[in-house]
Amino acid sequence: MRTWLPLVVVVLLISAGLWFSESPPQQLLGKQPTPQQQKGAADLVIRDAKTRHFNQEGTLAYRVDADQITFFQFERRDRADLTEPRILFYQEHEPKWRTESRRGVAHNNGERVVLHGDVLITELPKPGGIKLNTQSITIKPREEFAETDKVVTITAGPNSTTGRGLRAFLKEDRVEILSDVKSSYETE
Repeated sequence: MRTWLPLVVVVLLISAGLWFSESPPQQLLGKQPTPQQQKGAADLVIRDAKTRHFNQEGTLAYRVDADQITFFQFERRDRADLTEPRILFYQEHEPKWRTESRRGVAHNNGERVVLHGDVLITELPKPGGIKLNTQSITIKPREEFAETDKVVTITAGPNSTTGRGLRAFLKEDRVEILSDVKSSYETE
């Protein structure tokens, strides 16, 4: 019997520790969350999320992958917070544009996605495509359109262009820099 006693004590201590770490402080003190706190709580959390979106013809238009998606449903709108989001746009069944960033927020069932933190948009296939770098960009995935008012750097091999503000029409492979444009080109 004495050999089981230390094991039982260890299991009880681990169980109590897990219960305390997983229980919110309000629950431990017997307090109920206010209606305001309940409205601000996440409705759904998905880890290692992978979603696919198809166009009206039924072909894959784009996919969104993220380390985590935290979904909130409010009375008039919804929001999804994205951790390490990656969006891959397809053209004619082939991947064409890839976006990645540290975090993002999707609004209204993904109609508008705002990416923040080291945003990188890459034209595929690698190598040879252009790369766009900025700190924040708004993407409308269904329209394959992106825009920002932040500083953007576009590189293609040794050539680079920097400017403030950008509109990218991904379907048309067209990018417009809006102001303060500076370019550096290498000749062969």
